[in-house]
Amino acid sequence: MSFFVKSNTTSGTHDPVADALVSLSSNDPYTFVRAAVLRNSDIYAAINIIASDIASNPIMCDTAIFNTMINQNPNSQMDGYHFKYALAANLLLNGNSFAEILPNHTLKLISNNQLTVEQDDVSGALTYTYTPTGGNSRQIAPNNILHFKYFTKDGVSGISPLYALKDERQIQSAGNKLLTGFFTAGVHGTTIIKVHQSDLGPEAKGNIRKQFDEANTGDNAVNTIVTDDTMDISNLSLNTDVLKDWTTRQIAKAFGLPPERLGVENDHSNQEQSGVQYLQGTLQHYFDSFTSELSFKFGHDFTFNTDKLLSLDPQTQQAQAVAGFTGGIMSRNEARAKIGLPPTDDGNIFLNLQKNGVNTSEE
Repeated sequence: MSFFVKSNTTSGTHDPVADALVSLSSNDPYTFVRAAVLRNSDIYAAINIIASDIASNPIMCDTAIFNTMINQNPNSQMDGYHFKYALAANLLLNGNSFAEILPNHTLKLISNNQLTVEQDDVSGALTYTYTPTGGNSRQIAPNNILHFKYFTKDGVSGISPLYALKDERQIQSAGNKLLTGFFTAGVHGTTIIKVHQSDLGPEAKGNIRKQFDEANTGDNAVNTIVTDDTMDISNLSLNTDVLKDWTTRQIAKAFGLPPERLGVENDHSNQEQSGVQYLQGTLQHYFDSFTSELSFKFGHDFTFNTDKLLSLDPQTQQAQAVAGFTGGIMSRNEARAKIGLPPTDDGNIFLNLQKNGVNTSEE
């Protein structure tokens, strides 16, 4: 048996700081990542944005029972939105997410640290072993489990976008520590003290540094500094330009997000272009990772309904509805439906433009 995914954490500790260090330093792309990594605000925002949009858009099938199972009542403990959100969040954090298919069209979310996946070297058969907390292990047949993955090298195991961000996360962490140290030290930051006409030894320099820090850091950070003409005080400037937006852009790139989704200004696209780019270049790929697995396991076609994502402000919606009707591509009732108006008795009319420019209507 060849071991390709081990979802259990390798730290053996319940300390979230230690768990975060494991996920930062590990070269194993399948290391289980605990929620401590969400203390990084950019990673939190990226995962929340993508998971929310996956959860907010219905997954549609031609069979009503599947629509209800996925979007409304996957099980008695969880509604459809939070079920899909949890699947997406685990997918983004760990590269894989799992749900067991139970009788009566019920789905059970399985935590990544409770599942081990193995593949036979010869046959390629997969074995899913579920070990609930405090319970006995049992195997789940591959056709009874939904295994969602996004980036994969072999088609059967996923790798998290966080794996590509190891260096960036360390750089961002170091930058945050630098800023924290600067503000903790008060307004003066790193201070240089020049003492005139004296030859100070290491001990004397240490005493001056200690007395100055005690008087001007912590609770005394904004106190007045008093010196005489034997001493000059200056500061080392802190150049934060190297920290500006770089790691945020790298995190956005790894998750496939337009940078402006994480608050970084983008001069090359407007809001509408950004929305189309986000849907086609980011979400569509995540959508496909869900619908392809659902179609494979259930034998039906599944698609995401993205009407919510494409919804516009009322004025723009009205303008598009009018343009669709006057351009002859929508009936009157179809145009009215786009702006939330009820149908009319004569609403199955299409407007055509004849060569002489006269509008004519026909059923």
